[in-house]
Amino acid sequence: MAHVVKYHPSISLLEQYSEGTLAAELALVVAAHLDFCPHCQTLHRDIEADLGCELAMQSAPEANSDSWQQMLNNILAEPAAAVPARKTSPVTPSQSQLVVGQHSFVVPRSLQRLVSKRNKWLTLGGISTAKLPGTDENHLSLLCIETNTQVPLHTHKGLEITLVLSGEMVDEMGQYAAGDLIINTPDHTHTPKNIAGEPCLCLSVLTAPLEFKQGLTRLLNPLQRFFY
Repeated sequence: MAHVVKYHPSISLLEQYSEGTLAAELALVVAAHLDFCPHCQTLHRDIEADLGCELAMQSAPEANSDSWQQMLNNILAEPAAAVPARKTSPVTPSQSQLVVGQHSFVVPRSLQRLVSKRNKWLTLGGISTAKLPGTDENHLSLLCIETNTQVPLHTHKGLEITLVLSGEMVDEMGQYAAGDLIINTPDHTHTPKNIAGEPCLCLSVLTAPLEFKQGLTRLLNPLQRFFY
């Protein structure tokens, strides 16, 4: 039986996504969630329809006829520019498969091109991470957690938005599988674990570095500036 997605973006987040006002990394996570979730696809279509109705009901500003004619004359007076044919590179089957060590994952359509430009994988204690291209404001990365492995106990200095792409993981607040979108704030402290029989692949956005809370893992806190 197909997995039913249980954790979704809020209506507010979907509205911002539809309006195009989300930061690029957050918009990417929502787009990838939509690839998994028929429920949110329907909500997204409804929101876009509502936005279209609102736009259609707005009164158009009155245009000055002389200004309009002058603009039209200027456009027609410009020589036609030669536009070179735009070459597009189709996504190949190899691009839709993500290989991490000995594991292979199918990548959602919305992530395929970006994932092909990822940085090298860094692996420590059964956890592998690869940074993805993005802005300087947020840290966008892939995270692969091997089976019977946990991410050390940590809290958050900002937001941590995680989308499960494959496999399952659990923490103190729930159990998550492919398509589930989890948002953690500075009020959340948790220990994500993979206790399933397969690796867990996630897409992660951090608006600020994590803060590890136990033992030797706290030594990682000052080192995060080299990876964030």
